[in-house]
Amino acid sequence: MVEEVLERKLFYNGHIITMNKNSPNIEALGIENDKIFSLGKLEKVKEDLGKTYKSIDLKGNTLLPGFIDCHMHPLSFMFLQLNLDLSNIKSLQDLKQVLRNIAIEKPKGELIFGLNLREEEFDYPILPNRGDLDSVSLNHPIFVIRYDGHIGIMNSRALELVGIQSGIQNPEGGDIGKNEEGELTGVISENALDAAISKIYPLLIPNHIIMQDVARKASEFFAKKGITSLQGIIQLGRIPIYKSIQDKILQNWYAFISTDRPKNLKRLKKLPLDGGKEDSKFKVGALKLFLDGTFGAKTACMWEPFSDAPDSCGYCVVEEKEIYEKMKVAHNAGFQIAIHVIGDKGNRICVNLYKKLLREFPRKNHRHRIEHASMLTKDVITDMKNFGIIASCQPQFINSEYKWLEKRIGFDRCKYTYPYRSLIDAGVILASGSDCPVEDPDVILGLHALVTRNNLIPEEAISMFEALKSYTINAAYAAFEEKIKGSIEVGKLADFVILDKNPLEIEKDEIKEIQVLETIIRGKSIYRKRK
Repeated sequence: MVEEVLERKLFYNGHIITMNKNSPNIEALGIENDKIFSLGKLEKVKEDLGKTYKSIDLKGNTLLPGFIDCHMHPLSFMFLQLNLDLSNIKSLQDLKQVLRNIAIEKPKGELIFGLNLREEEFDYPILPNRGDLDSVSLNHPIFVIRYDGHIGIMNSRALELVGIQSGIQNPEGGDIGKNEEGELTGVISENALDAAISKIYPLLIPNHIIMQDVARKASEFFAKKGITSLQGIIQLGRIPIYKSIQDKILQNWYAFISTDRPKNLKRLKKLPLDGGKEDSKFKVGALKLFLDGTFGAKTACMWEPFSDAPDSCGYCVVEEKEIYEKMKVAHNAGFQIAIHVIGDKGNRICVNLYKKLLREFPRKNHRHRIEHASMLTKDVITDMKNFGIIASCQPQFINSEYKWLEKRIGFDRCKYTYPYRSLIDAGVILASGSDCPVEDPDVILGLHALVTRNNLIPEEAISMFEALKSYTINAAYAAFEEKIKGSIEVGKLADFVILDKNPLEIEKDEIKEIQVLETIIRGKSIYRKRK
């Protein structure tokens, strides 16, 4: 029998933010292997650790629980690294030139696939169409996807590739754009986009070695942001890819499975996807569903038309009866449910469905969630509190949208959009994430958005401590993991981030300057900023 080697470490001489109300201020903490072993006064921790331990001088820097991103798409982020990133394009002409340069290099007939288009940031904001992409090349299929993943644009060759022809009908919950003459515009959204992507997906899968290398680099990138745990969405069809890269992932990963067949969830809840223990590195915990679209695509389900599109109120991408049947299956199988909702009408519908579910099939501690929960009226927030529904929000949306959101939905509706102060005051659990790759997974930028809101309805700003809770203990709670992470307490995982400034002691305009110095996962340093 091999005797376990105990590795003990002492952290001292810095600010330690525990996020634990019972021990908010401590001088030092000690860890043993991957768990927190002791905390409190320096001499006490030294005594608890015994004679043999490694001393780590924080040198006045700040240590706190590792950041938890409560909503991201890690595999999509990895695919972005393998394809054309259009996020820095600032005009339609620049887009065309970039695509022309790619077309010159690629063999005829090979797909040109671009991601992260942000046409709202163009010098003249306009969504490209089939004609624009046809002018680049008719020898290559060209497929461009907007940064929110809810709108795609194709040239004629790409439309042929995915089987979209004139006269085709819109799928349920999706739109295939046509002009007044009934001609295809090349613009598709929601379920129509999903169907098109599924047809080209085999062309996008890299070989095993490339995918593993990309996964390693992506995980290291998350570590630079101080992220020690992620709650990541995985489409059922991508499970084989997920399995192939698990050994390259540094972070703990609580998985949401996106599937139309929730009965499959139970068979996934086993090794290697789920370790079966409370502190397992990989877990399968939730069913991910979609109810509506986005502000950017003008597909969020709204009570009233968009201010800059008076003929459109958006829509639900699924019938209420259909989504409710999926909710019942997951709920009664003991799984958490996480539903993407943006619009005010969509959120009312979603909460009504949760109320119906919980009245028909009562279940304590279900911790069902609304992902994004963007537009929330007071009645919806009250029901979320009363029925224990978690708000899983993405504060970086504010960073991307504050310049144009009022034009899209009007000032009055902005007042109840991203209402973080109202959620907390009502007693709703607020957890924060990035929706990466839709947004930058930089937690510091998220904290800045929560505290300053870039002056978008500043009444809904929250304190820095509340913001930190949303990335630590609240995010842990949102995945049933508050007993093992999210705060610094004896017995919890030694997941930490070390910052160069104490976020509780700086001015709002200094938040963006905070630097991640080190990230520690399960007691091991996996990122250290170079001097």
